[in-house]
Parts: sequence; structure tokens; C-alpha cells
Amino acid sequence: MERNEFDQMLRNRLEGVIEPAPDVWEGISRGLARRHRRVILRRFATGAVAAAAGLAVAFLVFRGPQDTRQVTAPIRTAQAVQPVLPQETPDAPVPEVAPIATQIAQFTKHQVTAQASVPKPVVPETTQDIPVQPSAVTTEPAAPVTPQEETTPVTPVSEGPQLTQDDLPADFWQEETPRHKTHTSQLSILSNLTTVASDGDLMYKASPMHSSSQTGTRATSSVEPVSGSPKFFSPLSLGLQVAVPVTDRFTLSSGLTYSYLVSQYDMLVDKVRYDGAYNQLHYVGIPLTMSWHFVQTPSFGFYALAGGAVEKCVAQRYVFASNTLREKVGGLQWSARVGLGAEYWFVPRLGLYFDPSLVYFFDNQQPLSIRTQQPLQARFEVGLRFKL
Repeated sequence: MERNEFDQMLRNRLEGVIEPAPDVWEGISRGLARRHRRVILRRFATGAVAAAAGLAVAFLVFRGPQDTRQVTAPIRTAQAVQPVLPQETPDAPVPEVAPIATQIAQFTKHQVTAQASVPKPVVPETTQDIPVQPSAVTTEPAAPVTPQEETTPVTPVSEGPQLTQDDLPADFWQEETPRHKTHTSQLSILSNLTTVASDGDLMYKASPMHSSSQTGTRATSSVEPVSGSPKFFSPLSLGLQVAVPVTDRFTLSSGLTYSYLVSQYDMLVDKVRYDGAYNQLHYVGIPLTMSWHFVQTPSFGFYALAGGAVEKCVAQRYVFASNTLREKVGGLQWSARVGLGAEYWFVPRLGLYFDPSLVYFFDNQQPLSIRTQQPLQARFEVGLRFKL
């Protein structure tokens, strides 16, 4: 067969055969490498097992001679010792003790002592011989015991009149303990919220809606309110008070407060009418309140309060159109207050309190405001308290 024919036949047989991908040859190479490693590990393991078997046989065949001697325990003998007999002690004189009532009467409140009777020791009249078994070991006689020193007898106290518990003071057995007050001084930071007396708002109309100074007319003022429906905004009040305990349940508190009042109404300024003008009032006052605490616990407290306050208007400003006008206000604003209160101490020296109360503002010729329009108001005071 010629070479060309052989090549043609080989091509015919390999026709349609697809050449494997490169990763197939890589897989075959990795498989051969693993097989080679397995052969090496198998040979190494066979050699290690053969070496271990040879060492074990050599240890069993060529070990040295063994010691077959037995160890015996040492023999010890016990010897009996003759017991020592107790020595006879002389009788000690027993002192006579006076009754306890007589002893208490002879001492002061802070020097109360009492004598304890000494029991008489029981000693047999004669000492009988105690037989002792003979022993191979002789013991030396015990050293004689010296008798105890005689105690000096106590001179008996002459008995007097019997003293009973009724003869002692009532506080004889009571310990003197310092008294602690249940209340301490307190510092309060407060804020007030009052009802608003204007159309369309929440109103509290338990009192007359008119006072003599409602129009706010004053001889020295160039501003005159025009009759109509004024609007009053919610007053803003802040304060700082200090409470001092008078007794265990009564507390007196005072401090300094600031109030800001805003009103809106029509007014005449120098005979010129301005609609929707604003009036701003700034008051500084000193309250004085007495509180009675009827419930006192470490965390809660409930009390009733009554008192009053005096306030001074330190500034007044009118705002109309694009103009502003400042005027001084004379006189003082007096008020009275009654209510209840509750406090909660969420830490030992810091707490929260709430005082709902009724306040009445007296007619003291002040400018038109919610206080002149509605003298009796419901006030809700909320704040923090610190124990000093």
C-alpha cells in the first residue's frame, strides 16, 4: 500500500471526529498527577508501617531483666501511755451579788452595768483510785499543778428599796437619733397656660366679662380703644421660684415671674382710627404661695395651694400700620390664686410638677388685655423642680 493510499484511508476514518477542547487535556493531566501522588503516598505509608512493626518487635525481644522482688511495709508497734489524773483544786469563794434593780439604781442613764453571778464549781469530796492496767512502758510522774490564785471577793452591796421599770424615765432605753426634715428647699422653673377670652376660641366665662378698666382710658394716653370685639392671644409666662419648708407639711414659695400679653383691636391714635392694631404688654411680678402637702412619698406628692402675686408693667408698645408707639403704665396689678398640685420625682433631686388653679386679677386701672376683659381665669402651671 502506497503512502498516499494510507493517508487517504486515515483521513476517511478520522472524518467526522471532533478535536477535544483544551480544558479536556488539562483535566487528563491533573488526573495523571493525582494518580502519581497516590502511588507515592501509598509507598510511603507502607514503609512507615513496616518500620513501626520492626521497632515493636525489637522492644519485645531485647528488653532488659525485670526486678521480681516484693516490697514489704515497715512494722510499727504501739505503746500504751498511762493517763494523767486530774488534780484536785481548792474551792474558790463565791461572791454575793446584789439584786439587779439595786445595781441599776446606782448608775446613771449612760453608765448602766450589771454583775454576773459566778457559778460554783462542782468538785468531788474524795478522789477514788482509778485502776490502771499495767503497761510495758513506764511513764514519768506528771508535774504537779499549781493551784489557781484566789480571787478577791467583792464587797456585797447593801440592799435598798426595790426599783421597778415604772420608776425609770420613759426615754431611758431609747437611742438619741437626729431628726430629719421630710422637705427640703426647692427651685422651680415654671410656665403658665391660661384660657383665651376671644370670639371663636376656648373661653372660660365663669366670671363677669367686664371691669371698670376694660376700655383702658387714661388721662395721659393718646391711644383710645374703639368699642368692638377685641382679640386676645394666649399669654406667655415664665418664672423662677424657691420653696422653703415651714413645717413638715407646709411650704412657703416665692420668686420672680415674667408675663407677655398681646391684644389686637381697633384704636384711635391722636384721633386717627387704626383697625387691627396690636398692643404688647410686658409684666414682671413677685408671687407668694403657701402649699399644704397632704400626700408625701419619695416619688409622688399632692398638695393644695393658695396665694397671690403683685406685678408691674415694665413696657407697653402699640403697633399700628407701619408705626410703633411706646407708653408707660402706672400702678400695680394684684391677683389672688387657689388650686391643687401634683409632683413626680423621677430622680432623687429632679422632678416634674403640674398646678391647675384659678386666678383672679383685681381692677387696678391697667391697659386693655385679657386680664381686664376676663378677671377670673383658669391657669395651668407646668415646670421642673430641683431639690437644693
